[in-house]
Amino acid sequence: MKKNISLLLLILVLNAVLPVDARKDADSPLTDDSQAQLSKAAHLIKSGHADKANPLILSALQGATDLPKCMAMAAYTEGSGAALMEARRECLSKALTFCTTRQDFLQVALKARQFQCFDVTRDAINNLIASATSPDDLYDLARKAQEIALNDVAHMAIEKVYGQTRSVDDALKFARQAKLLGYDDLTRKAVKDLIDDESDPHELMVLLRNIEPLGVKDLSRYALKNGLDHAKTSFQYIDIYNAAQRCGETDIRDVALYRGKRARIIENMQKTAAEAQAQAAQAAAAAAAAAPAAADAPKADPPIKNSGPNAGF
Repeated sequence: MKKNISLLLLILVLNAVLPVDARKDADSPLTDDSQAQLSKAAHLIKSGHADKANPLILSALQGATDLPKCMAMAAYTEGSGAALMEARRECLSKALTFCTTRQDFLQVALKARQFQCFDVTRDAINNLIASATSPDDLYDLARKAQEIALNDVAHMAIEKVYGQTRSVDDALKFARQAKLLGYDDLTRKAVKDLIDDESDPHELMVLLRNIEPLGVKDLSRYALKNGLDHAKTSFQYIDIYNAAQRCGETDIRDVALYRGKRARIIENMQKTAAEAQAQAAQAAAAAAAAAPAAADAPKADPPIKNSGPNAGF
């Protein structure tokens, strides 16, 4: 009876000493030899010889031939803290060489960040960004990165999309996508750049209609003020007046109304002056045309003077 109790206690002690990863696991992607080496490493760590455990894990890593094996070894080192940092980094670095899909790179990037292997994280992120070339690819990468809390990767992907925009429509699509993903800073940047690049007041008011749903009220006002700065004609001021009325910007509406009335008065004066000038030009042209005709008309014969005896009567 005492022997059975002693055996049971020994089993319990061994289970407490050896981490789960150190015992053979039928579901593990690792081979039996690899698991045996990890088990030895566990004993060394528990006995305070972590410096000897690292080479064992690195030796086992030589037999890792795919991503799951590398990740399993990296996960094994998690409970040992800084003692196995070297082995952990090597596991993740080798895992990176087996990545073939976007999901693989995301998995390694996330795990490397959790393990504070930031150089591996950087390499994984660089691969992710470089491999995504089209806007659709980059939007997909941003969404998947957000799903696993790699928000900086998503932000970098969206920034790369913005670098590829070549038209107003592309920039507006980008602003909407950035808004949906929660990157208000990029939404605002795109909208402000669109406003700054447009100098035609009418086109600015068309642009304003497209950016209003984005909820950037201060930039909507910015667009209205830019329109005022560039407006010259009464029709342009009417556009601004209507847009300001719709947006509830009463001060800009009133300025547009005043300037629009003044522009209309000036336009009417210019029109009247142009009409008077045209009439004067037309009269001058008619007079110039009549002058040669008068010069070509036959002249009357001079009167005959009487030189006879009755001259003077």
